[in-house]
Amino acid sequence: MMISTLLLGSLLCVCAMAQSGPGAVPLACNAKAITTAERPRYKALVAELKAAVREKRELPDGYSFRLDNGVVSLQNVAEWMGMERRCCPFLTSQLETSGSRSDSWLTLKGPAGVKALLDAELAFQPK
Repeated sequence: MMISTLLLGSLLCVCAMAQSGPGAVPLACNAKAITTAERPRYKALVAELKAAVREKRELPDGYSFRLDNGVVSLQNVAEWMGMERRCCPFLTSQLETSGSRSDSWLTLKGPAGVKALLDAELAFQPK
């Protein structure tokens, strides 16, 4: 089963290893960080995030996603960030909002190899 399908089905972070040369930082998720009881909520939050992505910007060490706050609330984004932080502690996440704008930016960054992991695990694409 593909990792992205596994994420959609069970929405557990899967262990991954990325190498970019000598001394590369391993990217390892803790699959047990999201409990069985939390998995349905995590799955719902990821689905909301995916539905809310309107733009994707590539960064040297990750991606920024413009989110439609009419589709996903800031509270739900923050809740997902908290869960993801436990699962994937190597990931740096940032939520940027501005005044009464109807969108926000979610930035996900990390060490070498994180973009491939994000592409495989989350596959956030603009709608």
